[in-house]
Amino acid sequence: MTRQELLDLLNNDLMNEYKHMRFYLYHASAITGFHREELKEFLLKESASEMKHVTEFSDLIFGLGGKPTTSSSDFTKFEDPIEIFQYALQMEEEVINNYVVRINQSYALGPVDGKWLEIFLEKQIEHSREDVDHFKRMLAGL
Repeated sequence: MTRQELLDLLNNDLMNEYKHMRFYLYHASAITGFHREELKEFLLKESASEMKHVTEFSDLIFGLGGKPTTSSSDFTKFEDPIEIFQYALQMEEEVINNYVVRINQSYALGPVDGKWLEIFLEKQIEHSREDVDHFKRMLAGL
């Protein structure tokens, strides 16, 4: 794998981070129901967290000599809060799987940049895994 191929994959990951940010932001405004205010606050916090990921990925890509994308993948829109959180769970599990694969691909950058990318992705996995655990607990028993 070439550096450019890996940068392209990282830009795809960045597109997913933009997607997550937009998903949470959209649903923070769209959510309805009895616990709307609490869920809105939670979703806004998730969107802000994803914005941090967007910034981190952009900085990483620049640091590796690439140009970060500003494009985003599209996302499904929901009205039911349970469906919102089920989809959020699915999105976070997907990125964990992507980042595990990306760690294995990171060695194509050589020992220094490859290790840096591995450490970066491990932090991203840790955060997404915390979200997965949180969403599973929110959805338990429903």
